[in-house]
Amino acid sequence: MNEAMNLALVFGTLTLTCWMVGGAIAVIGNAEHCHPHRQQISEFVSLGLNILGLVCAILMGAVLVAQ
Repeated sequence: MNEAMNLALVFGTLTLTCWMVGGAIAVIGNAEHCHPHRQQISEFVSLGLNILGLVCAILMGAVLVAQ
């Protein structure tokens, strides 16, 4: 039980970190209007981090339900 809770905490921490970094990259990327390529890259990276955060959140829920 303790190992499952630790694993769920790790996935929860990864979820929060991915969403925070993805949001920060989205804000920084949209602040730069003179570089359209940088804005496209930041949107792509932000989307990837948000999807990774969603996967980690689903895994966290699965670990908690399987416990």
